[in-house]
Amino acid sequence: MKHHLKWASTLFAFLMLASCGNKGVYSGFEKTESGAYMKFYSKGNSEVMPRLNDEATFEMAQYFNDSLLFTTVGDEPMRIVLTKPDFEGDVADALLMMHVGDSARLMVLADSVFTVMLQMEEIPEEYAGMPIYYDLKLLSVKPFEELEAERKAMLDSLRLEEEEFLTSLRDDSKNTLTESGIIVMEKTGKGRVARMGEYVDFDFTMCSPKGDTIMNSFGVEPVEIQYGEEFLGEGFTEAIGMVPEGGTMRFVIPSELAFDSTGYEQYIHPYTPLVVKLKMNRVMDKTAYEKRQAALEAQKEAERDRKLALENKAIADYIKAKGITVTPTESGLYIIRQEEGEGDLAQWGDEVAVHYVLKNLDDEQLESSYDYERPMYFKVGSGQMIAAIEEAVMTMAPGAKVTLITPSELAFGEFDLGETLPPYSPLKIELELVEIK
Repeated sequence: MKHHLKWASTLFAFLMLASCGNKGVYSGFEKTESGAYMKFYSKGNSEVMPRLNDEATFEMAQYFNDSLLFTTVGDEPMRIVLTKPDFEGDVADALLMMHVGDSARLMVLADSVFTVMLQMEEIPEEYAGMPIYYDLKLLSVKPFEELEAERKAMLDSLRLEEEEFLTSLRDDSKNTLTESGIIVMEKTGKGRVARMGEYVDFDFTMCSPKGDTIMNSFGVEPVEIQYGEEFLGEGFTEAIGMVPEGGTMRFVIPSELAFDSTGYEQYIHPYTPLVVKLKMNRVMDKTAYEKRQAALEAQKEAERDRKLALENKAIADYIKAKGITVTPTESGLYIIRQEEGEGDLAQWGDEVAVHYVLKNLDDEQLESSYDYERPMYFKVGSGQMIAAIEEAVMTMAPGAKVTLITPSELAFGEFDLGETLPPYSPLKIELELVEIK
């Protein structure tokens, strides 16, 4: 989480709860054939059990030891189609072992949560083997065959709706139909159109037949691609080459030239024709494109230099105003000693625990580990912490406290943390080394 210290704190509450001990992790649980560790509270009278690809409706409460983190009680129950479990013994495994009406508790080790759910490469030693509990009650099961029948009926209905919509547009004499099936309703402009391999810059709005906006770049950020590179399906790609520079085109792409019978996640239903308005801002050959990119890069570099100059001035003004006399390190970090610790200094590869308070130079607090009532652990040199803290901690012994005046290069750089810490902002960090493990 280098340059992303704030992200680490979103896991802090989880880590706190997960590290409360692992005594009796398996006590009272039986390992099922699927690999899940379960104990049943009650058994229902039903003989119905879910299968892979069936839909299970269930209530769930999630615990880290004795702390409730999530529950569906008092809310809508959960519904999921049971696919192959992410890891042996997860919730899907447990549901596949239950009958409708059963209530059970599932135990999962935090190792799987770290490596699968959080996709972390390493499991912190102090959290390995810790339990996570799920209380489950299976309410009902909808068989795969019923789901498939419902899906087929839905697809037939959507296909019919599309055909009716397209037929009405094709029958309108004001519209033009391309050979591939794109329906052009309006077209303006007399500039040149893009040739294959050239670069285009355009804005567009994409809507459903009912007028719901699916995507929009107007007033947000134009799209810049090389013509011929597929963009949102073959129909859209074809249309890009039809709009003259400076012109616009309003057109409809049949689903077979876009997302067909599959749709796109929750955003576009199957068999959805796309109603598009496209404005072609510019068409560029390779030479013009490269010249423009160089100009944009130079502009970006100049803006970066301007912000860094402002940052350097802000640090210099702060140092002068506060009467700070320490010499910065080679990297530009000011380390102001508040309290000396006792013992050896932290070294590269040590696992350490620190408390920190992050502030901007206006002394507005951004983040504090003290709010979580537990220090943050990390391995020095692993890249888990911002560079300023890693550098400073190797000058500290347990119990030491320092204040750091930190250039953005050693903190969040061009990363935007909002109004209180925009890109290229220096930080003030109050750092305490709690222990070296």
